[in-house]
Amino acid sequence: MTVRTLLIRLAAVLAALAPAAPALAQAPQKVLRVPFVIAETNFDPAFASDTYSNTVIDEIFEPPLTYDMLARPYKLKPQTAEAMPEIAEGGRVYTLRLRKGIFFADDPAFGGKRRELVAKDYEYTIKRLIDPNVRSPNAWLVTGRIEGIDEAAAAAKGAGKLDYDAPIRGIEALDRYTLRIRLAKPDYNFLYILAVGTLGAQAREVVERYGADIGAHPVGTGPFLLKEWKRSSKIVLERNPGFRETYYEAEPPADDPVSQRLYAEMKGKRIPQLDRVEIYVIEESQPRWLAFLNGELDWVNLPYEFKSMALPHDRPAPWLARKGVKHLPGIDVDITYMYWNMKDPVWGGYTPERIALRRAVGLAYNMEEEIYLVRNGSAIEARSPLPPGVLGHDPAFSLGPSYDPPRAKALLDMFGYVDRDGDGWREQPDGRPLVFTYATTPTQLDRIFTQLMKKSLEAVGIRVEVMVEKWPDLRKKSKLGKLSNWHLAWSYDYPDAENGLQLLYGPNCGSSNDGCFQLEAYDRLYEQAAALPPGPERTRIYGEMVRLLAVYAPWKSFVHRKRDQMIQPWVLGWRKHAFLHDTYRYVDIDLDLRARYLR
Repeated sequence: MTVRTLLIRLAAVLAALAPAAPALAQAPQKVLRVPFVIAETNFDPAFASDTYSNTVIDEIFEPPLTYDMLARPYKLKPQTAEAMPEIAEGGRVYTLRLRKGIFFADDPAFGGKRRELVAKDYEYTIKRLIDPNVRSPNAWLVTGRIEGIDEAAAAAKGAGKLDYDAPIRGIEALDRYTLRIRLAKPDYNFLYILAVGTLGAQAREVVERYGADIGAHPVGTGPFLLKEWKRSSKIVLERNPGFRETYYEAEPPADDPVSQRLYAEMKGKRIPQLDRVEIYVIEESQPRWLAFLNGELDWVNLPYEFKSMALPHDRPAPWLARKGVKHLPGIDVDITYMYWNMKDPVWGGYTPERIALRRAVGLAYNMEEEIYLVRNGSAIEARSPLPPGVLGHDPAFSLGPSYDPPRAKALLDMFGYVDRDGDGWREQPDGRPLVFTYATTPTQLDRIFTQLMKKSLEAVGIRVEVMVEKWPDLRKKSKLGKLSNWHLAWSYDYPDAENGLQLLYGPNCGSSNDGCFQLEAYDRLYEQAAALPPGPERTRIYGEMVRLLAVYAPWKSFVHRKRDQMIQPWVLGWRKHAFLHDTYRYVDIDLDLRARYLR
């Protein structure tokens, strides 16, 4: 053995015997773990239109305005803007002055330099909504509203691309930090539009760097970054180290003890408190609920199947109370519905027999079973698309009993949808087969909804076939007009009926109007309402629009959902907001309390 080899071995032995150097102590991270019940699509604000993708988008991108988390009635406040917009010319001109010193998260697209948010970023963000290559389902937010934007959209469609350098007369960056938006006509909801996450500022150089893959590379000014993304499985957000110095403030109602408690838990804390958010796509109810009970998830919307066990008498069961689980009930400002593809050759159209067919399907559906058997009482029946809590909701509006199979059969018989060949199933008036194709996802809960729909329609003689695909795939087909119907939900973005009624506005066909309902009388009323301030006349017009929908039946409205949010004792500050998504920036974790409960 050489001397050199001996020395090497001796050094190794000494190293093994020497005490290890003490590791640098690291503070434990505050990690929030939450579920999605449906897979995301992507994280491009211009393209995404589903709740789950937008939940992530809202933590990365920032529109100029946002909502006070606790104020009731709901209150807008500045976010990247210095103050609320200056409004002139009778509500047609909005001037936004941005706060200086707000920066985008670092990205290679910026060439190693810090990139400040400027007015032109919002101009670019708005323009992307009308780019024909983006095919944004969110174009309704700006088309028909901003002066000159419809002409720019038409020119872009004709050319096959949008010229981003061409000016649009209604959008002007007056200087580095000032944006002026001129509307085509007064629009009293435009302040709400400025708080929708879709208008979260995007940097042009980032979009151009990543091109068609921009939905996987979100870069914004918000408090979190996308750290990891396993599609339809896991999403990880991490604190943005370059996020500006911002502290929690809110205006909780004095007579609301829950709001007062949440405010006390968060007041004065720097935003965000969390280091990391882990989002898991868990479509099935049972594993989602078990993960919560095991402390592996920090909050969950109580699955309907477990409500009787977990919330007897609408209060946490003693075994949950001993775990310290908090329960926050509420009714969502939302609507679940089934749209009809009005261009479908069997189920669409505006003739009396097609209207009768759609109405018959609605009357055949057993709404009471949905509410009390499937949802375990966690919903209220929707009489129209307008939920409680939005301007235009009429609690007295009713079309009579929503479940009436004899009436459904009579309508079908009257308009020639009868069983001609004696096989037990109805045919179309011209003798061709009548088949209802129900599009759904493969989850256990959706299988129960499918069984209910199938049982209801077959009871009146309508044959049902089921199309089972993952939610993102059905969404693609829906946007391409390839479904005859689809069962969806819409969570309102702001507290005005317009936000739901735009889903049926004719010019939004190809954007947010998946069913392509196009009725001149309805569109005219929609435009009239948009030009009016909130008040009795606007509410009256909304009532007329709802009655037109009742006449033509382009939708079947189902329910407004109740939410039973179950929250672990160590989660601080959080409560569902009607017009924001999950707002992870306003959450804190008590690590000591978590350690004590999970010992």
